[in-house]
Amino acid sequence: MTAPPSSIQPTLQSTRKGGFLAERLRTKGWSIRDAAQYLGVSRQRLYTVFEDPGRARLWECAIAGIPQCSPQIKEELRTARTAKQKLKPIREVVVERPEFEVGDEVVAVRSSGLADEDQRAHIVRLRGSQKTKDLQLLVQGPEGEEWLPEKTFRYYFESTGLNIKRSGGIR
Repeated sequence: MTAPPSSIQPTLQSTRKGGFLAERLRTKGWSIRDAAQYLGVSRQRLYTVFEDPGRARLWECAIAGIPQCSPQIKEELRTARTAKQKLKPIREVVVERPEFEVGDEVVAVRSSGLADEDQRAHIVRLRGSQKTKDLQLLVQGPEGEEWLPEKTFRYYFESTGLNIKRSGGIR
């Protein structure tokens, strides 16, 4: 005659997810979520460990060492979960920088009345706006200076990406 299975020794096959280690936690009153938080691991980590027979003995000792889950412990864990600030997506602040600034160095890509091809010039003043499509640039080159509409400026000049006010002047 065989002895009935002992309530102390859980069966290796459990009907609930997690196997016998999860059952041991549940018999102590722990939910998987609360146990994972108490042990400082993720729920997925616990389930992975529960499925690995090589780690079962180590985790069995860890589970044996945790206390019976009490309402006070559950409340503390719940408070800790709600106290964590949820990460809110940061709204990206679009900083619109003007394409052209006073002092920007430009190079002539075509010969104009202000500079021959490959000669440098710079923007002295701006008026109007790119948004309203009436931007005009006062360009000073070796041959003089003149107000140019943006379209004309783009035809004759390209920006070098340098600013003479920050880099020390035209070379």
